[in-house]
Amino acid sequence: MNKIIKQFWNLDENQFNRKIVSQEEFYTAMKSADDFRDFVYWPEELIPEKKDEYKIENKTFTNCSFAFTTFENLTFQNCKFNNCKFNHAKILSCRFHDCTFEYVNMFKVTVKTTYLEPNSFRNIIPSIRALSGSFKNANMCVTFFQEVLDNSKDEGQPEHTKNADYHFKKWKGLNYFQKRFFPEKDSRRTSNWMFVKKFFPNLSLYFLTGYGYRILNFLVVFILGFSFFSYKNYLNWTEYGLVQKDLAIDSFNPLEPNLTSTLYYTLDCTTKLVDSQFQACTDYGMGWLAAQSLFGFFLLSALLTIIINKFVR
Repeated sequence: MNKIIKQFWNLDENQFNRKIVSQEEFYTAMKSADDFRDFVYWPEELIPEKKDEYKIENKTFTNCSFAFTTFENLTFQNCKFNNCKFNHAKILSCRFHDCTFEYVNMFKVTVKTTYLEPNSFRNIIPSIRALSGSFKNANMCVTFFQEVLDNSKDEGQPEHTKNADYHFKKWKGLNYFQKRFFPEKDSRRTSNWMFVKKFFPNLSLYFLTGYGYRILNFLVVFILGFSFFSYKNYLNWTEYGLVQKDLAIDSFNPLEPNLTSTLYYTLDCTTKLVDSQFQACTDYGMGWLAAQSLFGFFLLSALLTIIINKFVR
């Protein structure tokens, strides 16, 4: 993996064992095998001329270079690209269906009038398995997903626009980290204040709601927060000075906590979906009540954002 990252920006064409010098040679190779390795595509264009050349399907490309190549009127179906280079390529009027891209150099790639799924490119630099590589190359991913986002908007693909926006914001967050700790050559390093101002709000939105697009993030945060407050309420039950309000609840006992009463109380504090009929009277109890209410308020705002993004084009 480290070797792959080190070779990511190695654009020396001598590293490849084979040079494909014409479209005819490329399509002849396509007919002979499904797995292609260690070649550089030399022509400036890959534009089909015959009917059987328009669709490339079920192929795997490993350690290949399509740099500075113009792709046009092509359909890629169920293809895999591993450790490939597309830097400065132009992708025009193409379609990508069920394709995957992993460790792929997409530096200054142009995408126009093309159908593609932004999630297919989520591992162009796998952010978990190669975290250092993600930080150091985030600027490339920001630029690429901006291109994908603009293409999705221009082509009227609302679902793809949302996914592209999610990945663009994710890499934008990593780019703040890059500018602070791994700045590009001759680039000014971001100040500590600017880094804190931009990176941590971005990180919070990523974990909380996935920038307003991921319901799973919301559910995980809610479950963790609700579990924490339930446990805290159980431990501090007798310090809250709880009193019964209008109605008597069978499980209520201000001097002895139990699972049912603490769950009702926590649900009341964080969501207001039920009225637990318990009221804290001490300053300590009111402080924790306020904390839980703020947690619920922020989660409700996040949920509304997700719902709006989900159903509004």
